[in-house]
Amino acid sequence: MSKKLLNHDPVTGRKTHLKEDIDGLSYETEVDVTNVLKYTREKEAEHQKGSMIGNTQKHHQKIAEIPETLYYDLLTKLGNPKHNRKAWMKWLQDPDNKLFRTTTGRLV
Repeated sequence: MSKKLLNHDPVTGRKTHLKEDIDGLSYETEVDVTNVLKYTREKEAEHQKGSMIGNTQKHHQKIAEIPETLYYDLLTKLGNPKHNRKAWMKWLQDPDNKLFRTTTGRLV
């Protein structure tokens, strides 16, 4: 098995490798999500439960920060969030994906 670096983006931390093994050639993309996880921890710490109640000016609230590569992978698996909201909310509610959440509490 061999692995060759094809592309590295220092801004996003994204690396693309070409892999060759007994099954043939394939691409592998890896992304450093350290900054994303740091951001979500900060936002979750800032979140105040019930802050939107009675606030007529705050109509939207960010609930997650998903790395680009993972987002596009989820688009192929779950479809567009606009058309499959239930599956996206289920994915976000999964304890394994909690690190990407920027709020506390249950999503509706």
